[in-house]
Amino acid sequence: MYINIKTRKNERNIGLEVLRMLLCFWVVLFHSVNSSNNFIINYIVKKKFHVPCFFFISFYFFFPIINDRNSFKMKLRLERLFIPYALWPIISWCFNNVFYMIFKKNRFGRLLSFTELKVQLITGRKFFIQLWFLFNLLFQSIFFYIISLFLKKNFLIFVIFLGMIFVIFQYSKYNYIFFLQFKDSISHSIGHFVISFPIAVEAFCVKKINLKSYFEKNYVVSLIIIFIFLHILFILGTPNTYLGIDKSVFALFAFIGFSLIPLNKYLNVHSKNIIYLLTNYTQGIYCLHIMIKIYIIKLFNIKISFLFCIELYIICYILSFIGKKIFEKNKLKYLFI
Repeated sequence: MYINIKTRKNERNIGLEVLRMLLCFWVVLFHSVNSSNNFIINYIVKKKFHVPCFFFISFYFFFPIINDRNSFKMKLRLERLFIPYALWPIISWCFNNVFYMIFKKNRFGRLLSFTELKVQLITGRKFFIQLWFLFNLLFQSIFFYIISLFLKKNFLIFVIFLGMIFVIFQYSKYNYIFFLQFKDSISHSIGHFVISFPIAVEAFCVKKINLKSYFEKNYVVSLIIIFIFLHILFILGTPNTYLGIDKSVFALFAFIGFSLIPLNKYLNVHSKNIIYLLTNYTQGIYCLHIMIKIYIIKLFNIKISFLFCIELYIICYILSFIGKKIFEKNKLKYLFI
């Protein structure tokens, strides 16, 4: 997933790169393991902290674009979000239909219609279900940027107010009641717009006041306190939902905690480059893993396990690495990075 992570010295923050890689594997695990004999795996899968963390990281680094009204960087962000959002469903639609015409079977047991492709492209959720995340990143980015052009100095006040309304809308359950009347393709994507919006506003505020700097003064003590706090939040957090203040708080402190780990200071250039190489392809892994998982299971009748999730992550990484190398000189590389 496209997230531009840089330190003050224009160097990617290694701690956040590691966090991003862990979150991406968490997504693969979540979408693969519905139930397991392993209590720990079941417990981790039910705690939906991974997506809120991704939202927080993305919008934290998006805030300077809004603050500076930087049209060039905004255009680049939209390209890197829109290309995978629009092209992966088309690729998946073609692949599933060709596979069915050749083998008389696919993950759906039938040909996918043009109507389904149209719904997928409009809502981000039909047969390529995980793209609701890119739907929200894309359209929230557009929304925030347009608002920033009109309100300028009052932008943050307005979005904080709107974010508070969305929080009330969630906890009053009106969000659930209102969107329940719509089909899943609409209710899931737009309903999560309301849920993820306050996390984006939280990230803006953290960036604006430079909250991280308060923890940097004594980062060792800060790290100990933060990771104890994260452990408590993880235990007490509401399972099976992205909704909740606990998700926003967890995302905030996960971001600060991992960004404080002084890996940039102590790792040499070679070690840093290895980590960059390992974390460059979360976009491709995120977009590929469900489709690859289903076809591997169908073709080889493999039982899902923790080891299978690791293998799936590696397969998607390799495919993303190859895809990026093939399209390195054009914008199709954004399908994978």
